[in-house]
Amino acid sequence: MLRKCIGVCSVGFAILCVSSPTWAQVAPPLGTAAAFGALGNSGVTGATGLGVVVSGEVGSFPTPTIINFPPSSTSPPFTVRRTADAVVAQARIDAIASYNALLVQGPGTVIADNLATVGILLPGIYSFTLGAPDLPVGATLTLNDPSAGNTGIFVFNVASSLTANVTSVVAGSANPCNIYWRVGTSATLNGVNFRGTVIANASITLGSSSNLAGRALAGTGATGAVTMAGPGGNTINGCAIAGAGVPTLSEWAMIALSILLALAGATAIRNRSSV
Repeated sequence: MLRKCIGVCSVGFAILCVSSPTWAQVAPPLGTAAAFGALGNSGVTGATGLGVVVSGEVGSFPTPTIINFPPSSTSPPFTVRRTADAVVAQARIDAIASYNALLVQGPGTVIADNLATVGILLPGIYSFTLGAPDLPVGATLTLNDPSAGNTGIFVFNVASSLTANVTSVVAGSANPCNIYWRVGTSATLNGVNFRGTVIANASITLGSSSNLAGRALAGTGATGAVTMAGPGGNTINGCAIAGAGVPTLSEWAMIALSILLALAGATAIRNRSSV
């Protein structure tokens, strides 16, 4: 009877810990990767001169090649992780999981690759006619969120490359931390201001004097680096969460865990008494 109870509780505990599926756009499970401003696979290269200030952890796994830090730097409490430690390894696993979570949300609304022609976009899932969106020189992409509390999620599924050209801007009322770009190959962000968490299967390049309000998570595929070009003076900031990735359990999950531990303790006591 006791074994049966343990089995039932185990199944219930597992159910409590699994999120129910949904077809609406949802934020991916960033886990430990949520703490990173720049995460590479084959390395992270900062800008020279004034450097890029990254408000987030900086690291790369499995190749922990970190270049030009300094003069590039992280803002406290974030750090530059120069070894392929367990935190960076887990962040890469979590970035891959997030990439796949965005992919399975589907194509959503198909829009033009020329982002200067799409008008104002509202929260939703978007993909592209040819799969290689481009924000032209000097153009503005406006992302507006009319929801209470600015909680609307934007998911952009890019089949191949993403390019934001010089002096381009991503603007609007949307919270940049609720904007996600899944990029099938590489992202080149040369605009003045780009917004969102960019998760690229290959590399991400932040151009000279370009600012990213979000995260640059590169190399969910076989390889990929984050490269910050130019003389510096620009930033990656706004979305990294210090200490992110520590797992938490819901109240019901904690109750189920307590029951399991109590049952395990009772079993141990009974076995000891019978010896």
